[in-house]
Amino acid sequence: MGDMNGDHANRVPKIIFVGVDGVLVRFAEQMSDAANAAALAFHKHIENIAPVGIREAAPSLTAVYLKLDLDADIVQVVQSVTEEVHARDWFAEPMLQSRVWTIPCSFDGPQLSEAAQLAGVNETQAVAQITATQVRVLTLGFAPGQPYLGNLESHWNIARMDGVAPRVPARALVVAVAQLIIFANETPTGWRHIGQSAFQCFDQNRAEPFAFQAGDRVQFVSAARSEIDALWDDSFGGARLEVVS
Repeated sequence: MGDMNGDHANRVPKIIFVGVDGVLVRFAEQMSDAANAAALAFHKHIENIAPVGIREAAPSLTAVYLKLDLDADIVQVVQSVTEEVHARDWFAEPMLQSRVWTIPCSFDGPQLSEAAQLAGVNETQAVAQITATQVRVLTLGFAPGQPYLGNLESHWNIARMDGVAPRVPARALVVAVAQLIIFANETPTGWRHIGQSAFQCFDQNRAEPFAFQAGDRVQFVSAARSEIDALWDDSFGGARLEVVS
C-alpha cells in the first residue's frame, strides 16, 4: 500500500492504494463533521458521474473506497480519480441534508445510567440531550444497513466498555465515542445499551432494503416501552421520513 499524495496539508485528501484493485480517498485521519461531509460529497459525486474503470464506491466515516476494474487501464483510471479528487474543495461542499427520520425510542436500556454518569449528566438530562440533537448518518457498516449516527456533544465522547455485552438485541440504541447506533441484528458489543427502538435498519422484503442513506438526519423521540412493543411488526418501527427539498 502506498500513499500517492505524500505529506500535504490536512485538508488535502490522500489517495492510497489498497491491495491490487482498490484506491482509498481519505479526507482525514480522525473523524470530524467536516471530513465526513467531504467524504459523503465525494462519494455522491463519483456515484453520479460513474467513471469508467470504477466498479464500486463505498464511503466510510472519513474516506471513500473505490474498487477498480482490472480490465481497464489502471494508470488512466487512477489519473482520472486524482483529477476528480482535486477538481474542487470537497470540504467546502454543502452538507447533505435531504432526508430526515423521526424515530421513536424507549430510553430504558440497562446501561443508560452508566452512560449518563460517564457523560457527566443524569438520566433525565441524557435523554433530553439525545432527543434534542439531530444526528446524521455518518456511514453504514458492520451489519447490513446499520448506521453510525453523530455527533453528540463532546461530553458524550465516552469510551467503549472494557468488556463486551454478549447479547444486545436487534433495534437497540447504543452509545459510545459521541455516536449512536441502532443495531441491525442482535450482537455482542462494547457500546452501552441505552434504549430500544422498533426500527429495522435492513429488511429484505422492502423495495429498498436499506432504510438509511449516508447523510440522512435522525431525530429520536422518547416513547414508552409499550409503544415500542406495539410498533414491533412495523418495519419502520413507527418512524417518519421527511424528504427536504
